Amino acid sequence: MTKRCNSGVTLTELMIAVGILAFVVLPIFGLLQYTNRGTREQDAEGIAANLAKEEMNRLMYVISRDNLLSGAGAAQPWSFGADYEFKGNTFSGEYTVYPFSSTELSFSIPQFTFHDPMGCAGGSGQESNVAATIGAPKNMTIAEVFPDTAGECRLADIKLLVKWKVPSGEYNETNQFELLARRAFIDKE
Repeated sequence: MTKRCNSGVTLTELMIAVGILAFVVLPIFGLLQYTNRGTREQDAEGIAANLAKEEMNRLMYVISRDNLLSGAGAAQPWSFGADYEFKGNTFSGEYTVYPFSSTELSFSIPQFTFHDPMGCAGGSGQESNVAATIGAPKNMTIAEVFPDTAGECRLADIKLLVKWKVPSGEYNETNQFELLARRAFIDKE
């Protein structure tokens, strides 16, 4: 008689092997899901930064003085709309303009005294006391320097707030940032 060889795998051994495999593979799937969520959040933050840059460029270089200052002091919606959607993410933004009056802006103007070096006591044309030619600086406001345009705004601060949310989330303090800029206006505007 021939002896049979039982070299097969039993159901118990197969179930143990599947359990060990699941124990090893399931955490890997969780890790992939976690990294995918992080990548999506970073992508949304990058898009928000680019949208903020575009909006700030519009406020700094495209919009006229009158249009920019028309809603000064109050939050204005940004040009992309309230809930702008891009790549499955939602973005929202607003800006506030804080103008400075010409009487608030002052600066120091150095005062120079003309000194003829040829008439100097040394007689050789060498200046012996250079510090004596510079007087105390004079503080003046822009309204004093340019009285004909004293009522016009020459400088304004712009604060842009941008926030975003991924499809599975809500707006929160973590997913937002502020950009600050200062815009100066010249007479030709």
